[in-house]
Amino acid sequence: MNEAAAAVLPEALPAAPVGAPADAPAAGTISLRALELCQFRRLGKVLVDVDKNTTILVGANNSGKTSVLAALRHFLADGSPFGAFDVSLSQWPALRALSKGWESLTEDPTTAGGAEEPWVEQLARLLSTMPTLDLWFDAQAGMYHYVAPFLSKFSWKGGAVGVRLRLEPATHVDELKDLAWTYCLARAPVKNMGDKSLAWPIDLLDFWLREPGKMGKVRAYKLDAENNPISGSATYASKPLPEGAAPIELKHLSKLIRVDFVAAQRGLGGEEAASKSASGMHRVGLFSNQLLKFASEHLNVASTGHGHRTDLIQAIAEAQEELDEKIQKAIAPSVAEVQELGYPGLHDPQEIRFRTRIQAADLLDHGTAVQYSMKKESTEELLPEHSIGLGYQNLQSLSYQLVSFKAARLKPEKGAPVPVHLVMIEEPEAHLHVQVQRIFPGKAHKLISPSAKDAPGLTSQLLISTHSSHLAHAESFDRLRYVRRVARSEKTAMATTEVVNLGQVFGDDVATRKFAERYFQVQHSDLLFANGAVFVEGVAERMLVPLFIERYFPTLGSRYVSFLDIGGSHAHRLKPLMEKLRIPTVIITDVDPVEEQPGKPTKTGKQTTKRVAVANVGQGGLKCGNPTLRNWHPKLADLEELKAPTPQQLLWTETAECSVRFAWQLPVAQAGGAWPSTFEDSLVLSNLDWFKSLMKEEDDDGNELEPPTGALGAVAARVLEADSVPALLQSLHKLMHKSMDKGDFAASIFELMSTGASVECPEYVASALSWLQEQLEPAKEPLA
Repeated sequence: MNEAAAAVLPEALPAAPVGAPADAPAAGTISLRALELCQFRRLGKVLVDVDKNTTILVGANNSGKTSVLAALRHFLADGSPFGAFDVSLSQWPALRALSKGWESLTEDPTTAGGAEEPWVEQLARLLSTMPTLDLWFDAQAGMYHYVAPFLSKFSWKGGAVGVRLRLEPATHVDELKDLAWTYCLARAPVKNMGDKSLAWPIDLLDFWLREPGKMGKVRAYKLDAENNPISGSATYASKPLPEGAAPIELKHLSKLIRVDFVAAQRGLGGEEAASKSASGMHRVGLFSNQLLKFASEHLNVASTGHGHRTDLIQAIAEAQEELDEKIQKAIAPSVAEVQELGYPGLHDPQEIRFRTRIQAADLLDHGTAVQYSMKKESTEELLPEHSIGLGYQNLQSLSYQLVSFKAARLKPEKGAPVPVHLVMIEEPEAHLHVQVQRIFPGKAHKLISPSAKDAPGLTSQLLISTHSSHLAHAESFDRLRYVRRVARSEKTAMATTEVVNLGQVFGDDVATRKFAERYFQVQHSDLLFANGAVFVEGVAERMLVPLFIERYFPTLGSRYVSFLDIGGSHAHRLKPLMEKLRIPTVIITDVDPVEEQPGKPTKTGKQTTKRVAVANVGQGGLKCGNPTLRNWHPKLADLEELKAPTPQQLLWTETAECSVRFAWQLPVAQAGGAWPSTFEDSLVLSNLDWFKSLMKEEDDDGNELEPPTGALGAVAARVLEADSVPALLQSLHKLMHKSMDKGDFAASIFELMSTGASVECPEYVASALSWLQEQLEPAKEPLA
């Protein structure tokens, strides 16, 4: 039996405390299912559903993904202390008001005596401003011995278990008095310098910037399991701790969950980019560092005997003995010369001996310890670590870190392995090609998960933040959590963040959810990472609208905008998703005029009608054939109702903080008020003279011109030949619904625009893009 298996057998686990349910099974599982962060940075109050295996945080830049990971590190990982700016901006006024009162102290309150009630009230106010983290575990009854310290009731047969962690600069009144007096003494020399003085400390936050140790420590408290987000997610709302709540020793939590973290900046790129090793002045490669750390923890001989590898010890001992002898012989002549100076004397040590002390990790502590063979079982073509590709280095380093985390978890220095292991990975996609990004979450989870045979009852969970659409869409929506920025409003005085479980967006509409998941997997859309979105109808819009933005809307071109080629027949299916993402969105679609005509009679002889796409040349009774305009907004069926839309008909705002601007073809003034039906029609009517000019045989200087061919040539010819705009619309309708390649048409115009051709953007598109540009102005951006 190997050591890892022996370390995690049920017999190695502590016995259940007295009072455990008599019918509890001998084993079980436990997993982290939810976490709630409050008052950490701009995470005012954020509830995150945690998947049993892998949870992926997505969202635009500066939305708060990194803050979620940072908070978990501060609360749960050793060596990651809080800083002053980790306290929510919304709580700064309260802290400044509190510390303002401390400036007036004239003597040490710990010895001055006086009423305690004001200090009790101040302690409550101070603690109410501090960051908190609620952890909610789903545990089976067999895991009683792990969760017993956190149970809110004596009778427990499995289910939700809650723990609240809170940063506490002071845990009782005496500590608060000491903090107040320390701050008072620091503030005394500078408090009369005026409000504009920048002398330290300006306020309590400034005091903590230089004295972060005065921010106190984290304490844990049990939560009432009757009110939990696991079984009661629909009605759950976190509550303040009851007055006089007793803390629980953090050692109990460390026996329940282990947290490991992989940062985004991993120092790839060569020897000079990597971290300096602990025992040498040289630098080693990234994977070498990982290997060195693993060897230090698991291969070196420890005083406790932990980590023994007899085969390595024997090999090192033999090498050490031989090395000692060779060093002694090499150094002996110089030692003899030193003795000529009268050393050693009678009472001095009489001989110098050389004894090396080699640890297994030391053998790896140099830049060429790890090399790569270009041929299997060959030592002739070896390359140093820094000479291989960054993607390979990153993948290899990530993999080894995850394996090391698992090894450390399974073989702790004391006690049994913790039942819950949470590994956080920040932006793993760096330098990884698309195929690896797609499979990374599943492979990574496998690397941190012990086998059920070797480690029954142990849960391993991944929490990944990413900007990669390839990585995100490799998973189902069930595992995606959208971190959304919430701008300042009358209800919220500061910009904040919320987290949306995308698995719940579509409710019971399975068909729409499958459509959305499949669309994102195939298109690799970056919608979940954008500040704004543009839905377009077809290939022509997808190709030319970004070019119009570049030329006519440069400010919008510098924003993070996602383009989705989804069409008017399907855009409305993403309505539930947009209601949750709540980013400014433009939907550019077609009016799709249709005429109702008699259809084939049914078998019973009943006459039916069918809708036939027609050119809009002013005939009455036409209908709108676009499902998005009929079913989402503005919900109008008669084409004539779309001819002169009101601002309310163009803008959908039924969901709070969610604005969607619709754009469809409108009559074109340059074409005598003719009403086009498609983007291509509108583009032609908005640039009639330019299309005619394409058919000129020579330019103004008499140089011969070559008329365009393909789809663009066919359109330009019809523009030149048409004797009226209605006739042109009829001709274009026939062309575009039969033989015209719209992709070729758009590509030809794209090429000409790229070389300077002056093509006007259709007004209905330009108006919508102007609205989006205004929505994404920096003044409207939520502040960090």
